[in-house]
Amino acid sequence: MKIEINPNFPIKNCKTCGTRPVIEQTKDRWIILCPNPNCRNAVSDKLVNVTEWNKQNP
Repeated sequence: MKIEINPNFPIKNCKTCGTRPVIEQTKDRWIILCPNPNCRNAVSDKLVNVTEWNKQNP
């Protein structure tokens, strides 16, 4: 299940396609990923790692 991020939350758009990321929860991980199916830009961690996403998407 993909969860949209609140528009007031400061997170950078995908550097590849410019789309705002979404959050997905798996059994043991939180993934911030681009919702565009052609784009494979994602950050996975035990916590929602917005800092790492923003580093990868300047």
